[in-house]
Amino acid sequence: MAILAEYHKPRSVTEAVQLLRRTDVRLRPLAGGSQLVGALETRALPDVDGVVDLAGLGLHRIEATGDLLRLGATATLSDVGGHPVAGEVAGGILRRTAAYEGPVNLRNVATVGGVVASAETDSEFYAALLALGASVVTSDGVRETVTPLADFIIPSSHHLITSVSLPIRALRCGHARVARTPSDRCIVAAVVVVGDAVERVALCGVGERPVLAGGALTPPDDWKGSAEYRLAMAEVVQERALAELR
Repeated sequence: MAILAEYHKPRSVTEAVQLLRRTDVRLRPLAGGSQLVGALETRALPDVDGVVDLAGLGLHRIEATGDLLRLGATATLSDVGGHPVAGEVAGGILRRTAAYEGPVNLRNVATVGGVVASAETDSEFYAALLALGASVVTSDGVRETVTPLADFIIPSSHHLITSVSLPIRALRCGHARVARTPSDRCIVAAVVVVGDAVERVALCGVGERPVLAGGALTPPDDWKGSAEYRLAMAEVVQERALAELR
Protein backbone atom coordinates (compact mmCIF):
# COMPACT_ATOMS: atom_id res chain seq x y z
CA MET A 1 0.00 0.00 0.00
CA ALA A 2 1.19 3.51 -0.78
CA ILE A 3 2.43 5.40 2.28
CA LEU A 4 0.63 8.71 2.74
CA ALA A 5 2.68 11.58 4.09
CA GLU A 6 -0.23 13.91 4.84
CA TYR A 7 -3.83 13.73 6.02
CA HIS A 8 -6.05 16.80 6.16
CA LYS A 9 -9.59 17.31 7.43
CA PRO A 10 -10.65 20.81 6.34
CA ARG A 11 -13.49 22.69 7.99
CA SER A 12 -14.83 24.34 4.83
CA VAL A 13 -15.07 23.79 1.09
CA THR A 14 -12.80 26.80 0.59
CA GLU A 15 -10.11 25.25 2.78
CA ALA A 16 -10.49 21.92 0.97
CA VAL A 17 -9.98 23.52 -2.43
CA GLN A 18 -6.98 25.48 -1.17
CA LEU A 19 -5.40 22.24 0.02
CA LEU A 20 -6.06 20.47 -3.27
CA ARG A 21 -4.44 23.38 -5.13
CA ARG A 22 -1.12 22.96 -3.37
CA THR A 23 1.76 22.36 -5.75
CA ASP A 24 4.33 21.20 -3.20
CA VAL A 25 2.46 17.97 -2.45
CA ARG A 26 0.04 15.77 -4.41
CA LEU A 27 -3.26 15.52 -2.54
CA ARG A 28 -6.46 13.72 -3.49
CA PRO A 29 -9.99 14.26 -2.10
CA LEU A 30 -11.26 11.44 0.12
CA ALA A 31 -15.00 10.89 0.42
CA GLY A 32 -16.19 7.32 0.97
CA GLY A 33 -12.88 5.86 -0.13
CA SER A 34 -14.45 2.91 -1.95
CA GLN A 35 -12.19 3.48 -4.96
CA LEU A 36 -9.36 5.65 -3.67
CA VAL A 37 -8.39 3.30 -0.85
CA GLY A 38 -8.31 0.33 -3.21
CA ALA A 39 -6.20 2.26 -5.70
CA LEU A 40 -3.75 3.21 -2.95
CA GLU A 41 -3.54 -0.38 -1.73
CA THR A 42 -2.64 -1.65 -5.21
CA ARG A 43 -0.40 1.36 -5.90
CA ALA A 44 -2.56 2.23 -8.89
CA LEU A 45 -2.09 5.86 -7.78
CA PRO A 46 1.64 6.04 -7.01
CA ASP A 47 1.66 9.83 -7.32
CA VAL A 48 -0.53 10.48 -4.26
CA ASP A 49 1.21 11.95 -1.21
CA GLY A 50 -1.84 12.57 0.95
CA VAL A 51 -5.60 12.95 1.17
CA VAL A 52 -8.09 15.69 1.95
CA ASP A 53 -10.94 14.17 3.97
CA LEU A 54 -14.27 15.69 2.92
CA ALA A 55 -16.18 14.38 5.93
CA GLY A 56 -17.52 17.15 8.10
CA LEU A 57 -18.11 19.65 5.27
CA GLY A 58 -21.86 19.08 5.22
CA LEU A 59 -21.74 17.66 1.71
CA HIS A 60 -23.70 14.56 2.73
CA ARG A 61 -27.11 16.21 2.73
CA ILE A 62 -29.94 15.25 0.38
CA GLU A 63 -32.42 18.10 -0.02
CA ALA A 64 -35.65 18.40 -1.99
CA THR A 65 -36.69 22.02 -2.48
CA GLY A 66 -39.59 22.81 -4.76
CA ASP A 67 -38.97 21.01 -8.03
CA LEU A 68 -35.23 20.47 -7.44
CA LEU A 69 -33.48 17.56 -5.76
CA ARG A 70 -29.93 18.11 -4.55
CA LEU A 71 -27.72 15.13 -3.74
CA GLY A 72 -24.68 16.07 -1.66
CA ALA A 73 -21.37 14.85 -3.06
CA THR A 74 -20.59 12.76 0.02
CA ALA A 75 -24.08 11.28 0.31
CA THR A 76 -23.71 7.53 -0.02
CA LEU A 77 -25.58 5.38 -2.51
CA SER A 78 -27.40 3.80 0.43
CA ASP A 79 -28.42 7.28 1.58
CA VAL A 80 -29.88 8.00 -1.85
CA GLY A 81 -31.69 4.68 -2.12
CA GLY A 82 -33.25 5.06 1.32
CA HIS A 83 -34.26 8.71 0.98
CA PRO A 84 -38.05 9.24 0.77
CA VAL A 85 -37.72 11.56 -2.25
CA ALA A 86 -34.45 10.60 -3.94
CA GLY A 87 -35.17 6.90 -3.66
CA GLU A 88 -38.54 7.26 -5.37
CA VAL A 89 -37.72 9.71 -8.18
CA ALA A 90 -39.12 8.51 -11.52
CA GLY A 91 -40.38 5.26 -10.10
CA GLY A 92 -37.32 4.60 -7.96
CA ILE A 93 -34.72 4.51 -10.74
CA LEU A 94 -31.91 5.87 -8.53
CA ARG A 95 -32.57 3.25 -5.86
CA ARG A 96 -32.83 0.54 -8.50
CA THR A 97 -29.60 1.39 -10.30
CA ALA A 98 -27.66 2.05 -7.09
CA ALA A 99 -28.20 -1.60 -6.20
CA TYR A 100 -26.02 -2.60 -9.17
CA GLU A 101 -23.05 -0.46 -8.13
CA GLY A 102 -21.94 -3.13 -5.70
CA PRO A 103 -22.90 -5.01 -2.53
CA VAL A 104 -24.51 -3.20 0.36
CA ASN A 105 -21.25 -2.75 2.28
CA LEU A 106 -19.84 -0.87 -0.73
CA ARG A 107 -23.02 1.18 -1.21
CA ASN A 108 -22.75 2.22 2.43
CA VAL A 109 -19.49 4.07 1.66
CA ALA A 110 -19.55 4.80 -2.09
CA THR A 111 -20.64 8.39 -2.69
CA VAL A 112 -22.54 10.32 -5.32
CA GLY A 113 -19.51 12.50 -5.99
CA GLY A 114 -17.29 9.45 -6.31
CA VAL A 115 -19.58 7.89 -8.91
CA VAL A 116 -19.61 11.11 -10.93
CA ALA A 117 -15.85 11.65 -10.67
CA SER A 118 -15.07 8.05 -11.65
CA ALA A 119 -17.60 7.96 -14.51
CA GLU A 120 -17.14 4.22 -14.99
CA THR A 121 -18.57 2.89 -18.23
CA ASP A 122 -20.65 0.26 -16.41
CA SER A 123 -22.17 2.61 -13.80
CA GLU A 124 -25.94 2.34 -14.14
CA PHE A 125 -26.40 4.92 -11.38
CA TYR A 126 -24.43 7.42 -13.46
CA ALA A 127 -26.59 6.53 -16.47
CA ALA A 128 -29.74 7.14 -14.44
CA LEU A 129 -28.49 10.59 -13.45
CA LEU A 130 -27.76 11.31 -17.12
CA ALA A 131 -31.20 10.21 -18.23
CA LEU A 132 -32.85 12.32 -15.52
CA GLY A 133 -31.07 15.45 -16.76
CA ALA A 134 -28.82 15.89 -13.73
CA SER A 135 -26.29 18.69 -13.35
CA VAL A 136 -23.03 18.72 -11.39
CA VAL A 137 -22.33 21.53 -8.94
CA THR A 138 -18.66 22.35 -8.37
CA SER A 139 -16.97 24.97 -6.22
CA ASP A 140 -13.68 26.80 -6.65
CA GLY A 141 -13.82 27.80 -3.01
CA VAL A 142 -15.55 31.10 -3.76
CA ARG A 143 -18.43 30.43 -6.12
CA GLU A 144 -20.37 27.48 -7.47
CA THR A 145 -20.64 26.40 -11.10
CA VAL A 146 -23.46 24.25 -12.45
CA THR A 147 -22.72 22.02 -15.47
CA PRO A 148 -25.04 19.49 -17.13
CA LEU A 149 -23.73 16.00 -16.38
CA ALA A 150 -23.77 15.25 -20.11
CA ASP A 151 -21.18 18.02 -20.61
CA PHE A 152 -19.24 17.48 -17.42
CA ILE A 153 -15.49 16.95 -17.49
CA ILE A 154 -13.71 15.81 -14.34
CA PRO A 155 -12.59 19.04 -12.66
CA SER A 156 -9.02 20.03 -12.00
CA SER A 157 -7.76 20.43 -8.47
CA HIS A 158 -9.07 24.00 -8.62
CA HIS A 159 -12.65 22.74 -8.30
CA LEU A 160 -14.44 20.33 -6.00
CA ILE A 161 -17.69 18.49 -6.72
CA THR A 162 -20.12 19.58 -4.00
CA SER A 163 -23.44 18.14 -5.20
CA VAL A 164 -25.51 16.78 -8.05
CA SER A 165 -28.88 18.37 -8.77
CA LEU A 166 -31.80 17.11 -10.81
CA PRO A 167 -35.35 18.22 -11.47
CA ILE A 168 -38.22 16.53 -9.65
CA ARG A 169 -40.82 15.88 -12.32
CA ALA A 170 -43.56 13.40 -13.15
CA LEU A 171 -41.38 11.00 -15.12
CA ARG A 172 -41.28 7.29 -15.72
CA CYS A 173 -38.12 5.31 -16.25
CA GLY A 174 -37.40 2.05 -18.00
CA HIS A 175 -34.26 0.11 -17.26
CA ALA A 176 -32.72 -2.96 -18.89
CA ARG A 177 -29.33 -4.59 -18.66
CA VAL A 178 -27.13 -7.42 -19.85
CA ALA A 179 -24.64 -8.91 -17.39
CA ARG A 180 -22.85 -12.18 -16.73
CA THR A 181 -25.05 -12.80 -13.67
CA PRO A 182 -28.18 -10.98 -12.42
CA SER A 183 -26.22 -9.22 -9.67
CA ASP A 184 -23.02 -8.52 -11.61
CA ARG A 185 -21.94 -5.15 -12.98
CA CYS A 186 -23.48 -4.71 -16.40
CA ILE A 187 -21.85 -5.32 -19.75
CA VAL A 188 -24.38 -3.02 -21.42
CA ALA A 189 -27.40 -1.26 -19.90
CA ALA A 190 -29.98 1.36 -20.83
CA VAL A 191 -32.05 3.82 -18.82
CA VAL A 192 -34.96 5.43 -20.65
CA VAL A 193 -36.79 8.45 -19.24
CA VAL A 194 -40.32 9.12 -20.45
CA GLY A 195 -42.49 12.16 -19.83
CA ASP A 196 -45.00 13.13 -22.48
CA ALA A 197 -42.57 11.50 -24.94
CA VAL A 198 -39.24 9.69 -24.79
CA GLU A 199 -36.98 12.37 -23.37
CA ARG A 200 -33.59 10.75 -22.83
CA VAL A 201 -31.90 7.40 -23.27
CA ALA A 202 -28.63 6.79 -21.42
CA LEU A 203 -26.38 3.84 -22.17
CA CYS A 204 -23.67 2.02 -20.22
CA GLY A 205 -20.85 -0.03 -21.66
CA VAL A 206 -20.66 1.61 -25.08
CA GLY A 207 -18.07 4.31 -24.42
CA GLU A 208 -15.43 5.45 -21.97
CA ARG A 209 -18.26 6.52 -19.67
CA PRO A 210 -22.07 6.26 -19.74
CA VAL A 211 -23.46 8.40 -22.56
CA LEU A 212 -26.72 9.71 -23.93
CA ALA A 213 -27.92 7.84 -26.99
CA GLY A 214 -27.86 9.67 -30.29
CA GLY A 215 -24.16 10.35 -30.61
CA ALA A 216 -21.29 8.24 -31.86
CA LEU A 217 -20.67 5.16 -29.73
CA THR A 218 -17.14 3.89 -29.05
CA PRO A 219 -17.62 0.66 -27.08
CA PRO A 220 -14.66 -1.01 -25.40
CA ASP A 221 -13.49 -4.37 -26.71
CA ASP A 222 -12.53 -6.47 -23.71
CA TRP A 223 -12.99 -9.77 -21.89
CA LYS A 224 -16.56 -8.88 -20.93
CA GLY A 225 -17.70 -8.34 -24.51
CA SER A 226 -16.49 -7.36 -27.94
CA ALA A 227 -17.29 -3.95 -29.41
CA GLU A 228 -19.64 -5.61 -31.91
CA TYR A 229 -21.47 -7.46 -29.14
CA ARG A 230 -21.86 -4.30 -27.09
CA LEU A 231 -23.30 -2.36 -30.04
CA ALA A 232 -25.78 -5.13 -30.75
CA MET A 233 -26.81 -5.35 -27.09
CA ALA A 234 -27.21 -1.57 -26.88
CA GLU A 235 -30.13 -1.82 -29.30
CA VAL A 236 -31.59 -4.76 -27.40
CA VAL A 237 -31.50 -3.12 -23.96
CA GLN A 238 -32.98 0.11 -25.34
CA GLU A 239 -35.94 -1.85 -26.71
CA ARG A 240 -36.34 -3.77 -23.46
CA ALA A 241 -36.24 -0.58 -21.41
CA LEU A 242 -38.91 0.97 -23.63
CA ALA A 243 -41.00 -2.21 -23.48
CA GLU A 244 -40.95 -1.99 -19.68
CA LEU A 245 -42.93 1.24 -19.98
CA ARG A 246 -45.60 -0.03 -22.35
